[in-house]
Order: sequence, then structure tokens, then C-alpha cells
Amino acid sequence: MKSTPTNKAFFKLDHELLDNMVLKPVEKCLLMLLTRLRTAPNGCCPSHTYLKRRLSIKHKNTLIRHLDRLQLFGYITWLNRGKNKTNKYYFRDDEGFQSIITRNINLRKKMSLQQKELYEERRLRKGINTNKVILINSKKI
Repeated sequence: MKSTPTNKAFFKLDHELLDNMVLKPVEKCLLMLLTRLRTAPNGCCPSHTYLKRRLSIKHKNTLIRHLDRLQLFGYITWLNRGKNKTNKYYFRDDEGFQSIITRNINLRKKMSLQQKELYEERRLRKGINTNKVILINSKKI
């Protein structure tokens, strides 16, 4: 009986990732999936729907939390390409990786300040509607 040769693809994995005790197993799988997609003609640009389906993740927030942890540990970062477009993912050995991380951190700080201002406005409006006095940014002495 002749066996036909199969051209199965394989994936080379760093020992650092296998030995990492901080990352969760799903985060390791997510990183491996993104790394595999890295060689696509337009770069690594999978949608959140695709990633959720491939990793059996039910909620978008769960996926985003895992992506955030991978960015926190310096494995990946991404560039938001606009509304209704997928993010483009970059890896730590890509050119411009550090500048993209810095840009994302600055955007996050700006968004955080905007959210804080909206929260204070809602809190103030709620106090006005209920005739209560609300102290904003009070400090303990």
C-alpha cells in the first residue's frame, strides 16, 4: 500500500510562550492564531467575529479583555482603521510597534478622561433632578 505524502502546515512556537505562566491558555491560543494570520497579504486584520468564532468566545468584551492583556504584556498591539473596518494587528518585532503602543495609550487616557467627565455630568444632572446636593471632586482633609 502506497501512502501519499501530505503537505501539512506546521507552526513554530517559541518556548517563551509555552513557559509563560502569566498568560491564560485562551490568550496563548489567541496569540498563536494572530501569529498564523500574520502572513496574510494585507497583514493581520481578522475581525472580532472571526476571532470569537475560532476561539469559541461568546462575548466581544471577553475577546477585548484577552487582546488588552496581550498588549499589556507587549506581545501585540493594533491600529484601529476606522468605523466598520477591522483592526490591523502588529507584533513586538514589527517596525513602529512601540509608537503604535504609545499612541494607543494616549488615546485610552483621552477616552478615560471623556468618560469621567460624562459620568460627572450625569451624576450632576441626576442630583439636580432629585433636588439633592452632590459634591463633585471633594477631597478628604
